[in-house]
Amino acid sequence: MIHRRPHRPDRLRHAVQAALLGLGLSAAALPVLVQAAPVSQNQQRDWNITAGPLASALDQLARQGGLSLSFDANSLQGKTTRGVQGRYDNAQALSIVLQGSDVQVQQESASSFLLIPAIDAGGALELGATSISSDRLGETTEHSGSYTTGAVTIGKTAQSIRRTPQSVTVVTRQRIDDQNITNLTNLLEQTPGVVVNMTDSERVQYYSRGYAIDAIQYDGATVVQGSGGGSFIQSDSAIIDRAEILRGATGMLRGAGNPSGTVNLVRKRPTAEFQGEGSVTLGSWDAQRYVADVSGPLTETGNVRGRMIAVHDDKDHFQNSRMERKEVLYGVLAFDLGDSTTLTTGLEWTKLDATGAWGNLPADFDGKPLPFGRSTYLGSDWNRWDRSNLQTFAELEHRFDNDWKLKLMAQRTHFELDDHGFKQTYFSRPTGTSNPYLMNYQVTEGDGGESIQNNLSATLNGPFELLGRTHELMLGVERIRNDSYASATNNVASGQFDLRNWDSKTSLPEPDITIFAHPVRTRTTQQAAYATWRISLAEPLTAIIGARNNWYDYEQENNVKSNGKFAVDNKIVPYAALIYDINDNFSTYASYTEIFNPQTATGVSGAVLEPTTGEAYETGIKGEFYEGRLNTSLAFFRIYQVGNALDDISGPNPCLPNYTSGYCKVAAGKNRSQGFELEISGEVLPGWNVGGGYTYNTTEYLKDTSNSTGNPIRTTDPKRMLRLFTSYRLPGELEAWTIGGGVQAQSDIYNRNGTAEASQAGYAVYNGMVNYRFNQQYSLQLNANNIFDKKYYRQVAPTPTGYYWGDPRNVSVTLRGSF
Repeated sequence: MIHRRPHRPDRLRHAVQAALLGLGLSAAALPVLVQAAPVSQNQQRDWNITAGPLASALDQLARQGGLSLSFDANSLQGKTTRGVQGRYDNAQALSIVLQGSDVQVQQESASSFLLIPAIDAGGALELGATSISSDRLGETTEHSGSYTTGAVTIGKTAQSIRRTPQSVTVVTRQRIDDQNITNLTNLLEQTPGVVVNMTDSERVQYYSRGYAIDAIQYDGATVVQGSGGGSFIQSDSAIIDRAEILRGATGMLRGAGNPSGTVNLVRKRPTAEFQGEGSVTLGSWDAQRYVADVSGPLTETGNVRGRMIAVHDDKDHFQNSRMERKEVLYGVLAFDLGDSTTLTTGLEWTKLDATGAWGNLPADFDGKPLPFGRSTYLGSDWNRWDRSNLQTFAELEHRFDNDWKLKLMAQRTHFELDDHGFKQTYFSRPTGTSNPYLMNYQVTEGDGGESIQNNLSATLNGPFELLGRTHELMLGVERIRNDSYASATNNVASGQFDLRNWDSKTSLPEPDITIFAHPVRTRTTQQAAYATWRISLAEPLTAIIGARNNWYDYEQENNVKSNGKFAVDNKIVPYAALIYDINDNFSTYASYTEIFNPQTATGVSGAVLEPTTGEAYETGIKGEFYEGRLNTSLAFFRIYQVGNALDDISGPNPCLPNYTSGYCKVAAGKNRSQGFELEISGEVLPGWNVGGGYTYNTTEYLKDTSNSTGNPIRTTDPKRMLRLFTSYRLPGELEAWTIGGGVQAQSDIYNRNGTAEASQAGYAVYNGMVNYRFNQQYSLQLNANNIFDKKYYRQVAPTPTGYYWGDPRNVSVTLRGSF
């Protein structure tokens, strides 16, 4: 049961102060919130409650009228209201909002109401055992209308953002809908502190704090998206409730990995009440997107619930001859095996056919871009990169009477390239040419690339009493196995072309290629046992200590040298943090963790390099306002890493037989990443949501075995980044309208190779949104991205394939309906 507290009259003052913290101009504590004075029972006032989900409308009602409403939020899922506009007293307004909802009202006082589902039990109302909590958001963000959440689950157990002693961003369902975000890459481009790097059009890598985010999670289960020979498909946003992005070292969460961060995609689950939603989106470059989402109980008692989501996404590209065709099907069932036990099982299937682009536009000899327009595609229209992903999962959760919880999870993920699903043109500059436009072309075809990943885990967590205080303990075990197969490929030379005369439709006929190579299997197995103890030292002070014991095995078939496998046993990764509550709104924190990340890179001898190690430190202050509906943070971080792989320029190039191109690898000395982040997310004022942050990050090789000492780890990561989006629901007679806008801005970047240098000056891209709600079922939304049609490169490199244009101005229109 949720208790909606009244709106406070000093909300604007608190909003201004919270915004100042978010901008780093003030860390002063806010005054204590003051409860609004009760309104007389018969006093009338003007109401402006929008149509839409009932729970959201009740929240607006409580805020506008200074009311206290107590109700079971789960019982309202799927219920809608036409809202209320006009002059009424409290009881009249509440009655209008609840019309047709089968919810009865018990008035406690002039401004306090208890809402009870209408249950016929011999003429009497029966209310099951419930507890009234504060006006906090829950974990689920669907229908919350918020840009923040009440709790994140990325740390295996639910904790508020304020109680998580690291930088964490939540991209909620409302934010996803407002910005018309359709896949993981779009989502992370909007996330503070995250850089999106393109290996090519289909293989995308994410970076944070100078290091690669080398794995993502689905409901807490780790998946390595970079394995399987380019067979991973960007996850579709239609199936997720929210994305939780934690930045910094995360060895406690998922074992081996870079000190960059973890992305946890939390999937939608079946609802207790029936609901149905659908949308149609039409946009630039012949984009068509259709989404259907149906959820609800499958039995009269509701002990079996289901949800089905289907997506068809069909679009071309601003580059000529490029396209994508995507199909998504997601189904999930939840079974209540008893009052305290729930089994959830489901599958997610995605099929993507794409032309793709193996490399993009070329640089001149000095590294500057050649003058090709944004529509230029130097591949062929018969290029393809077709693949499918299938993920199945099961989760058993049991809740004990003493508030302890046991969760068992199993997940199987299969990335797969279609048979002959990969066929790409690739061009390179001939040796000795003085014509920067002259290129050698070859065509590569492949199939069989796949990755099969199995994840098994169990966690047990709950509170216990010790020395008169309540503490929390979490215990867990996990096993992750990944069998990855490189694609079987072959290529043929296809001649020389002057790029100024290239035509993607006619220049190169599609060749027949015989594939004879056998894919190489790589198997990694991780096993771990971990524990975290959240210790309440005193009323304002909490300590967190934890450790994860790791076992890691790596094996590669067909390795021609003696060290095709290695193992690491009993590697313990410790974690520690302190959280100090300054007052009801602010907490300071400090955290420390070690880094452990095995490598697959090999040196001249063929031996795999030793794992990278290091340490990560973070400290900051977090603010939480309006019972968690607005969160702010200021974080300072420093990371040291030792032993990451760099090119061994003293060795052969190519490093045969380990690498068909490029140098062998050597373990680097020591590098450092440091900086700070500011972030704000949530509701600043009623109807006004803000989400975004500013990041300043510098990296440096402190001590190195090559010539990199003093250089940044990645020169293509900007030092300064701003990611911001805000939306506002207009008041009064314009309450059917919501407007929004945002910016993605960054400082300059560069990329050097010898004397050649590619660079991109700092830039800002502005986006906008307008939404009109016709009634409680239907709305129409216009999104415009890159409103001023800024020309910029999203990625640069002084190579024949290294320049990638950013998207030109584009628009989309979405019609949404619910029933």
